[in-house]
Amino acid sequence: MGSVTDGFAAGGRSFFRTYKRILLFCMVGTAGAVFDFGTRSALLSLGLNPAVSRGISFAVGSSLAYSLNSRFTFAGNRSAKEKVRATLVYLICFLIAIVVDGIARRFISSGDFTLTAAWVISQAAATSMNFLLQKYYVFSGSD
Repeated sequence: MGSVTDGFAAGGRSFFRTYKRILLFCMVGTAGAVFDFGTRSALLSLGLNPAVSRGISFAVGSSLAYSLNSRFTFAGNRSAKEKVRATLVYLICFLIAIVVDGIARRFISSGDFTLTAAWVISQAAATSMNFLLQKYYVFSGSD
């Protein structure tokens, strides 16, 4: 039976492991977001519909993020099961991003920053859900 200090030490390690994962997830997410936003900007400049642009850009950013998160953040094994779970998570997050983007564009007054603001809001919603689902579903056995 462990002492009270053993329990605190274990809790501290768990806290710092989670903190490290959140930090890595944010760094990877930033890289994914740069690719996502850049792709959307390029597609919009080519005249593509905002919703279609958002969908394609999300897929680009998400593909990069999965690859990096699997290797660095969650130490995944990139098995078929993991990839199927990740695909399901990204589909859920994709739907969240598209729906939130559409809602945000509807409620934000038309202006120079409407599409950017809608992207930021939809990205925040999808990223929050993505972290939770990856941590507790996709990579639940990776520790």
